Amino acid sequence: MSTSHATGTSDPLPQADRLRQEMRTIRRELGQNVEELVEHAEKLMEWRYYVRRYPWASLGIAALLGYFIIPQRIVTLPTDDHTLSKLADRLPIQPRPERKKQSLLGWLVSMGTGMALRAAGAYVTQQLGKAVAQQQSMPRPEEMHHHG
Repeated sequence: MSTSHATGTSDPLPQADRLRQEMRTIRRELGQNVEELVEHAEKLMEWRYYVRRYPWASLGIAALLGYFIIPQRIVTLPTDDHTLSKLADRLPIQPRPERKKQSLLGWLVSMGTGMALRAAGAYVTQQLGKAVAQQQSMPRPEEMHHHG
């Protein structure tokens, strides 16, 4: 009877060895995956990567930044008395309208509009990040030829 009990169960040592081997393999692959993830994250944070990969978009963004950052040219006019009096004669004299104090409702609308614009900007940035990440995860055609 004891032999049937012994043959009904398998030896635990080969299972333990197999489990240890699987754990070693998983740890090694996990380490490799973490290294690849760090390299990929570093690449995504490098601005030169985007310039190489998307040169026209980078040029457009640089042009927009330059447009908004560089101040517009200031035109200076002569300020002598004769020129100022001629300019003053051209301008119609109108009383300056009194500036109303902003109501509470106006202030709330102004704040709400600002918050909505910031939220919209954050949403667009988030969606662009998702699109870039999704595009990065797709294999490029030249990479598919190398593996195949």
